[in-house]
Amino acid sequence: MKKFVWLGLPFLMLAACGTGEADSPGAGEQVEEVMVAFNTETQADPVEEVVLSVTLTQGDETVEDADEVVYEVWESGDRGNSEMIPAEHIEDGVYEAETSFEQEGLYYMQAHTTARSLHVMPKQEITVGTPDPDSIVPDDSDDSQGMDKMEDHSGH
Repeated sequence: MKKFVWLGLPFLMLAACGTGEADSPGAGEQVEEVMVAFNTETQADPVEEVVLSVTLTQGDETVEDADEVVYEVWESGDRGNSEMIPAEHIEDGVYEAETSFEQEGLYYMQAHTTARSLHVMPKQEITVGTPDPDSIVPDDSDDSQGMDKMEDHSGH
């Protein structure tokens, strides 16, 4: 009989662990997502300065205290040669940096954004000039591919 008690004891202890409401999934405050809205135009001219710009919000509030906003910029099909450009906080949740594109083509800017313990990284296409559609190499890179370059910018 004692053997059966010892065998049943672990099951009773496991059952007791799952009864607390605080341990249930979904308990606690729900963290609102940090939203990133692009302000940069999707069309640009070669060689001219382009302002890379986003506005960060969380709920109805602008995010003035982002830990980091870094723009990753690359030509379609050539993500391995992307450039990381740290942004500066301007005002009203706006973070900006400047760059230029030397030649016509299809480019991407991805806003690697860390704010309020969340990391989001949306991207936007920028068409520079009027590139020949046959010259555009499709971009099949993974959106998380630039994360290895972010380690160089931690702490900025």
